[in-house]
Amino acid sequence: MKTVPRETIQQSWDELCDFNHPQTDALVKEFLDEQPALGVYLMSLNDQLGDEAEESHVIDLVLALWQATSRFKGEKLELVQPDRIEEAEAANMHMLEELEPASEFDQMSTTANLVKNYNQMEMLGFCLEVIMQDFQDEPQLAPERVGMEMLWLKTIMDCLDQ
Repeated sequence: MKTVPRETIQQSWDELCDFNHPQTDALVKEFLDEQPALGVYLMSLNDQLGDEAEESHVIDLVLALWQATSRFKGEKLELVQPDRIEEAEAANMHMLEELEPASEFDQMSTTANLVKNYNQMEMLGFCLEVIMQDFQDEPQLAPERVGMEMLWLKTIMDCLDQ
C-alpha cells in the first residue's frame, strides 16, 4: 500500500481526540468487529502495561491509524490474521535483537535508515511524536514502556500496511 499521508493521520487523530465517550465506544466496537485479531493483540498489550495502561496512548493511536489507513485506502481493510501479527512481531523483535550488540552509533544509524525507508514512515513518526509529546525537552525522562509501545505500534502498522 502507498504511504498514508500525515494529513490523513492527523485528521483521524484530531477526530478521535474530539470524540465523546459513546463515540469512542462505537469506534472501538467497529474496530473489534472489523479486526478481531488486532483487537485481541491490542488488549493483551494493554494488559501487559498494567498500571501504566491509562497513561499509554497505544489504543488511541491504533484506532487513529486504523481509521486513517481505511480512509486512505477508501475501503474496509483486509482482515488481519493472527499469524500475520505473529510474523510482524517476530520480524520486529529480530530487528531489535540484531541491534542490541551494535554500538550506539550503529544503532542510531540503523534506526534512522529504518524510519527513512519504512513504507509507513509518516505513521511511525506521528506515533513517536504523540508518545514523546510530554518528554520533548528531556527524552531521557520518558517511561521505559516507550520502546515497547513503539515496537507494538510498528507491528500493528506492518499488519495494516497490506
